[in-house]
Amino acid sequence: MKAAAFPWNRLGIAPTADTGAIRKAYADALRAIDPDADIAGFAELRRARDEALWLAAHGDGDGAEEEDDDYGLGDWDDDAAEAWDDSPAALHPDPLAPVDPGVMPARSEAQQRAEAAWNALVGVLYPDGAASEEAVTHAELAEGLAALDTLIARAEEADLAEHDALDSGLAELFASTWPRSAPFVEPANAAFHWLDESGHLEERWALRFLNQRLKGMRFHEKVRQADHPLHRAWVELSRPGRASWRDRLRVKRLDVHKLLTGIRECYPELEAHLDPERVASWDGGSASLGEGRTSAGRGFVGALAAVLLVFALARVAASLFAILSPEEAAPPVADAAQIDAGVAAIFGSGTGMATVRAADPEFAKELGLALGQSDIRGALDLVRLKALASAEVADADGLAVRLDLKALWLAAARRRSDGACRLVARGDFRGSALELTGTERAREQALLRQLLEARVLGVTPKGGETRYAVPGWLAAETLRLSGLSQEALVAALADPDSPDRCKAESALVEAVRAAPGRVPVEVLRGL
Repeated sequence: MKAAAFPWNRLGIAPTADTGAIRKAYADALRAIDPDADIAGFAELRRARDEALWLAAHGDGDGAEEEDDDYGLGDWDDDAAEAWDDSPAALHPDPLAPVDPGVMPARSEAQQRAEAAWNALVGVLYPDGAASEEAVTHAELAEGLAALDTLIARAEEADLAEHDALDSGLAELFASTWPRSAPFVEPANAAFHWLDESGHLEERWALRFLNQRLKGMRFHEKVRQADHPLHRAWVELSRPGRASWRDRLRVKRLDVHKLLTGIRECYPELEAHLDPERVASWDGGSASLGEGRTSAGRGFVGALAAVLLVFALARVAASLFAILSPEEAAPPVADAAQIDAGVAAIFGSGTGMATVRAADPEFAKELGLALGQSDIRGALDLVRLKALASAEVADADGLAVRLDLKALWLAAARRRSDGACRLVARGDFRGSALELTGTERAREQALLRQLLEARVLGVTPKGGETRYAVPGWLAAETLRLSGLSQEALVAALADPDSPDRCKAESALVEAVRAAPGRVPVEVLRGL
């Protein structure tokens, strides 16, 4: 006797017209595979089941073992052979139809309504009689939900056999037509409690697929809520375009990693909701954003990665104390008009002390004291120092503004002398006598106004030194821009009083501004 051909060999049984035996063999074979991991095997097994059921229904269940091997499909040369029917109605027959098509008992009105609803639902999921991955329209959604409500109502009032038939029929229909069926799965689960089978040995093949999709849809709803721990990561990855360094400051990299790893392992279909370019920029965060640039210093990147940059906030604190507490404190001599004029000179026209007081009352007290006891330059030095000190509390936007200010100040100071630039790099504006062009002054006013509105100028620095590691790629790019030797760069970045400090720090600022998305937060706060 010849071995059974497809579909019987795939199901592992001899040819039979017993539909119960076919379904049992299918269920046994399904338990041996993972439908999500072996999509092709799952599709083949489903095809074997459908073909076997078709053969059984047409009286050909035993034909596979006849001497003339026709693979259970009949004689291809026989013009009278019945064609294979892969229409939606054949793939998903009415679950309430009698097992024996030759016996058609009278149907109640409720059963007739259920039959019509079933056909309507199949029509929605198979538009124009063909499978589709396109989402349903609003009209189709309304029609499908109405049909599903009718089927659920019938299942609730019917006997156990009809209930189970509708339960299994809907599960198989929705699994076969996913993702178009997605809007209908949750209402069906609420009625038939499909998730109760999740993880059980007896979980049906269709539910093994649908239950994982259900969990994914529920996670999707939860992660879009503001109180979800990964909400900010979800919002970030949903935004179009590459992530900038400011974006990377708003969201923890660990949260992004958790989100991407979780959905890829559990709910891979959810990644379609995220922006591919955005995801790629986070995935490749450690990849080079400056491909094509010179790779000077590539051989000793490992050594440069350990360079420690020191930003002496203690010097800033001392300078602030000298401005706010002069050795011979004189009583305020400026009137309100003069103070408003001084505020406008610092922050731009249209900004007066009332504006400063409304934005940041604590800072307004300090600024009023400085304007009353010194000239405009002393008050401007105070504001500049406050801008540097804002690194301790500024958010992503504030850090970006602060970096722009630092670049502007260093460029202006370098025009004067290396000595003046070193003073600015150390936070000493009083000794540097910084001189800005008209364009630079307007730019400084606009940037300082942004920090004022962000309420970060009232911070008092804690003092001390902040030490942090400069990443190897950033140190290598700084090396290229500065023109210094490796040894000179290391010494300059480690010593605020180094004669090459201005050149090194200016190059570092420019390197950060060229590729901000790759820079660690601690570096941004310390620059």
